[in-house]
Amino acid sequence: MSIPSETSRLLALLNIDTSTWPAWAATAWPHVVQWSLVLASVLLIWLLATGVKHIIRFIGKLATPKDKDFDGSAWDLTASVARVFALILFSPLPLGLAGYDWETLVDSRGPGALAAVAILFFALMGANMIARSLRKFGEKAHAHAGADDTLIAFSASLIKYVIFAIAIVTALIQLGFPAASLAAVLGAAGLAIGLALQDTLKAVAAGVMLAIFRPFRIGDYVTLADLEGEVTNITPFTTTMKQIDNKIVSLTNDKVWGSPLINHTIQPYRRLDMLYGISYGDDIDKALEVLNHAAESHPKIISYMPIWAGVQSLDDWAVTLRLRAWVPTLDMIQVRADLIKSIKQNFDSSGITIPFPTTTEYRMEKPEKAGAEAPKDLPPPPSRDTSG
Repeated sequence: MSIPSETSRLLALLNIDTSTWPAWAATAWPHVVQWSLVLASVLLIWLLATGVKHIIRFIGKLATPKDKDFDGSAWDLTASVARVFALILFSPLPLGLAGYDWETLVDSRGPGALAAVAILFFALMGANMIARSLRKFGEKAHAHAGADDTLIAFSASLIKYVIFAIAIVTALIQLGFPAASLAAVLGAAGLAIGLALQDTLKAVAAGVMLAIFRPFRIGDYVTLADLEGEVTNITPFTTTMKQIDNKIVSLTNDKVWGSPLINHTIQPYRRLDMLYGISYGDDIDKALEVLNHAAESHPKIISYMPIWAGVQSLDDWAVTLRLRAWVPTLDMIQVRADLIKSIKQNFDSSGITIPFPTTTEYRMEKPEKAGAEAPKDLPPPPSRDTSG
């Protein structure tokens, strides 16, 4: 391979006299300079592409809300793809230094590479704008008309990923990949990826089922896979919920769909069940009267729905009473706390005791050993004669 003109000009600038060198060293010197330039250009291009990635990630982190996870987001994916396209865009430089006609490469691939980068950029902006607009529309429809915004939020995420996938394929075509060959490669790659990512595809399928059947909606308080929290987002891959202590939990949709699910807020009313134990010597009728009065006097208890108080069981150390009343779902925790306080105070004022397990410890003193008292004045014992 001939020495490129750029390398020849650099050798002329260096003006190193190789006439006194061995023949093999003088012959190898131009190639050493050439491939040193190639390696330096590759390193420079890698740094530039990495810089593009970090710039996009920085912009994405500024644009991503603090309660959203950046890793794995569309911005994160765009940053990685942009680095690949930046490497392709700047690749003519090391190829030219290696002896290829980089001007021809730039003329043939440069416009396509620029178009590919532009397509990815505008696809990212457009997909995020469409998804954001759909989510805001769903929130407004839910706030003003009570519409379900869960399906709209799911569709927004799905549309964003579809737009981005189409943009990647279009960008590859702009780089010169034949459409027919690209379709065959994508088909084979899709089959391989599908076999390798069965769990991910299972999560997507489960996400579609959740969006269609909607066992819960955004804003519902649910129990999923033994975890409780308020559902904040549903995407094709994951369901996110916020727990009562403000921790954010993300579950893959296949785990959500395949585990028992309890929706605590889908019904407007819930029945409150409370158990109280009283001593066996207390007046049961008086205790039941206290329970009924506490429930009937609470403003949040639904008066037109039945209130019931009765004996639940006779346990080892208490007579257990049960109180049942209906309350608005959103007020259940506060009503429970109010009733516990009110009933305890009324039990105390009515002389009704709430028993609890106790432990009685008996201590017995060990008696002194009986026997005759030894005489006080005793002669000393005789000494033993140990001589011969």
